[in-house]
Amino acid sequence: MESLSFRNIIDLLVNPSILIVLSGCILIAIQSAAIGTLTVLRKQSLTGDAIAHAVLPGLCIAFLISGEKSSISLFLGAALAGWFGLYTIQWLHTHTKIKQDAATGIVLSVFFGVGILLLTFIQQSGNGQQSGLDMFLLGKASGMLLDDIIPLLCTCSFTLLGIVLLRKELTMLIFDREFARFIGLPVELLQVILQIMLIASIVTGITATGAILIGSLLIIPYAIASFWKRDLQAIFLIAVSSAILASFFGIVLTILFPHIPTGATIVLVLSLLFCVSALFAPQRGIVSRIIVQRKHHHQTIEDNILKYAYHHVEQSNGLSLPQYAHIPLDFLKGHVPDCGRYNARLMKQGFAIKPQKPETMCISKEGLLRGIKITRLHRLWEAYLIHAAKFDIDHIHDDAESIEHILTPELETKLQALLGDPSIDPHGEHIPPSFIH
Repeated sequence: MESLSFRNIIDLLVNPSILIVLSGCILIAIQSAAIGTLTVLRKQSLTGDAIAHAVLPGLCIAFLISGEKSSISLFLGAALAGWFGLYTIQWLHTHTKIKQDAATGIVLSVFFGVGILLLTFIQQSGNGQQSGLDMFLLGKASGMLLDDIIPLLCTCSFTLLGIVLLRKELTMLIFDREFARFIGLPVELLQVILQIMLIASIVTGITATGAILIGSLLIIPYAIASFWKRDLQAIFLIAVSSAILASFFGIVLTILFPHIPTGATIVLVLSLLFCVSALFAPQRGIVSRIIVQRKHHHQTIEDNILKYAYHHVEQSNGLSLPQYAHIPLDFLKGHVPDCGRYNARLMKQGFAIKPQKPETMCISKEGLLRGIKITRLHRLWEAYLIHAAKFDIDHIHDDAESIEHILTPELETKLQALLGDPSIDPHGEHIPPSFIH
C-alpha cells in the first residue's frame, strides 16, 4: 500500500463520495448514541440489539413481496418487523413468567434465525435484484449514496429534536416512571415516542454497520460516557461525541487501509475508546480506582501505626502528649507487621522524625494527635454499635477497625450528639476528647 501523507488524507476526506460516507456515519453515530443512552438508562440495553436482529426478516419479506430493493419498501418492512419484535418482547414479559432479558434473547435469536433462513432462500432464488441485500446483515457504509443521507438526516433530526423538547418528561420516565404517571405525564405516549425513535434509528443505521453490529453503536457510547460523568446532560454530550470521534477515525482508517470494512472499523475504534475510558477515566477508571485503593491502603496502615503509637503513649502518659515519642518497633509490629516500611512516609508528612534510639520509631506530636483522632473515632463507633445499633460486644471491634478511617467530621459530630458525648467506650477505655494540645 502506498503511504498517504496527512495532506493526502485531508484531500480524500473532502472528496464528495467520502464526505457522503462520513456524513452518513456521523448521523448514524449521533442518533444511535442519543437514543441508545436513553435505552440503556431504561435498563433495556439489549432491546436495541434485539430489534436490529428482528428487522432482518422484515427486510427479506419486503423484498420477496416487492421483488426489488426499493428503499421505501425495505425500510417499511424493517420498521414493521422491528416493531413486531419489540411488541413480542413486551408481550412475553407481560403475559408469561419469562424475564425481560430472557424474552429479549428469545426474540433476538428466533427473528434473526428466520431472517438468515429467508436471506439464504432469496440468495438461492436466482433473483437478479438480490445482489447486495446481505449488506443489511454485515453493513456496507462505504456504499452509501447521497439518497441514503436524506432519511438519516430526517431520523437524526427527529431523534435529537424529540430528546431536546421532551428532556424533562423523558428524564422523569426513565428514573421514576410511577411518579411520572402520578403527576399526569402521558407515560404510554412517551414510551411509544421512544420506541419510534429507537426503531427509526436502527432501521436507517443498519446499512452502515449491519444488524450484527448496530447494537454496539447503541450501547458502547453510553458505556464510555458513564466512566467520565454521572450528570445526564454530560453523559449525552460525551456519548454523542465519542460516537462521532469513532466514526471519523473509522473513516480515516478505511482510507489508510481500503480493504477493511468501514462499519466494523468504526465499532472497533469505539471499543478502543471504551477500553481507554475503562482504564484511565478519573475516579471511575480501573487505573484510577487502583490508585485510590492503594492510597487508602497506605493511609490505613499509616493511621494504624499512629493509633497504636498513641496507645503506647496512653498506657504510660495518659492524656499528656510529649513533643515526640520513641515507640518500640516490636510493639508496633505486633499490631502492624510491616510498619517499618512506612517510617519514611510518616517522616515526609511530619508524623515522625528520625529515631534517636535503635529499634524504635520516633513519632512526632502531630503524629500522636493523628493517632488520637483515629482512636477517638474507633471508640466512638464502638459505643454507637453497642448503644444505638445493639451489636454484641464481641462483634464491634472489626467493624470499627474499618469505619475509623472513613468517618467524616460531620458524622463524628452526629455520633457525639447521639451518644451524649461519651467518655468511656464499651471496653472501658477512655474516649479522647475532640481537642488535645
